[in-house]
Amino acid sequence: MSDKENQIPCIVGSGVVTSKKDMMRVLRGFDHVKYTDVIDEKVQSEDEAFVVEVFCNDTESTIIFNRRIHINVENFEYLRMVQSLPGVVELIEGHRTLRIESVNDPFNNKDVLMSESIENRAHIEGLYEEDDIIFDDDF
Repeated sequence: MSDKENQIPCIVGSGVVTSKKDMMRVLRGFDHVKYTDVIDEKVQSEDEAFVVEVFCNDTESTIIFNRRIHINVENFEYLRMVQSLPGVVELIEGHRTLRIESVNDPFNNKDVLMSESIENRAHIEGLYEEDDIIFDDDF
């Protein structure tokens, strides 16, 4: 195997994401969205909603109800980032496409950016046990 075959992909602006973990990372950046549910190229439903949960397991459904979206990435084969439409992703499963389009600019939504920062910090803080940190105040 060459070094090129072992590289972790870098996706910038557009592309296809197949890793469930990466799909979750992309989708967690959305809050207020327009969604379009398409089956066999026919629009089944479209409206605005809030992404309240993004998760991955093999026992729960993706649910869109009461202007709230609970996305289970396990329900989709891949996520496609659409280059010609910034802020738009499509979740693909067979003949179904769930298109998600951001309604607001994430740079104007400081609450979402702050909660992502806090969530990321929680993962780092969880790496250390309190007993592992030694405070030496005998200076």
